[in-house]
Amino acid sequence: MMHGAPAGFSLVPGTERVTATAVVFDVRRLEGDGALLVCKRLGSRAAGEPWVRARLAAEGRLLEQLGGRGTPALVAAGEDAGGPFIVMRRVTGEPLSRRLGEGASAWLAPATRAAFAALEAVHAARVVHADLNPDNVLVSADGGEATILDFGLAVWPGAPPMPAGPFRGTPAYAAPELARGEPFDARVDLFGLAATLLHAASGRSPRPQDSEAAVLLAAGEQDVSAWATAAARDLPPHVADALVRCCAFEADARPSSAAEVRAQLERP
Repeated sequence: MMHGAPAGFSLVPGTERVTATAVVFDVRRLEGDGALLVCKRLGSRAAGEPWVRARLAAEGRLLEQLGGRGTPALVAAGEDAGGPFIVMRRVTGEPLSRRLGEGASAWLAPATRAAFAALEAVHAARVVHADLNPDNVLVSADGGEATILDFGLAVWPGAPPMPAGPFRGTPAYAAPELARGEPFDARVDLFGLAATLLHAASGRSPRPQDSEAAVLLAAGEQDVSAWATAAARDLPPHVADALVRCCAFEADARPSSAAEVRAQLERP
């Protein structure tokens, strides 16, 4: 399947990025200011799955509802011969996956505050992301801004259902209840975001097992609190404490909300 730009936009050559189910590339609007934007379409295999198509269309509606609060702002959404698409404004920063080796440098504490503020805005709309990982969290160079991406697995009132089947997501950062396929709430996002930030702080994955099956098994059964404590040792104490609490094995031992975490981060 060709992943061309939707009508009214032009493709920027050489910008295609492929994810597990989608293809993301830069476009420019043909009329107006010609600003650089980002287009998301489905990969060829995913485009043949009706539920995946429904989820991408719903993601566009969700981004419109969120209005750029903690997420990219929606510019356009629809469906054409190439399948469903969404076009979003570009946001400042790069994914944390590109900064995992930098350690607990000066940008990480403000990035933690910014990331939990973004998550608070998402949760305020009754949305649980359910797949926070280093590819889905963008931060600015100084850590002052953060944006959450990719709501393909998110849960919110009225979201299209996902079919039963194998685990979908990124098990290295999944909360135990999510990995086990049990009922979950917004506290899975506290775990995923904290695990992502602590990986950036330490350069060490929370679950370094060799195979995806082994990682998924570990996610459901093994407590990562000792890893979190070690990973947080170079962070300011109040930041370290907040992130370690978010990584608790039992959901009831974590903070109650992103707002609670952000409040702790604001009060050293």
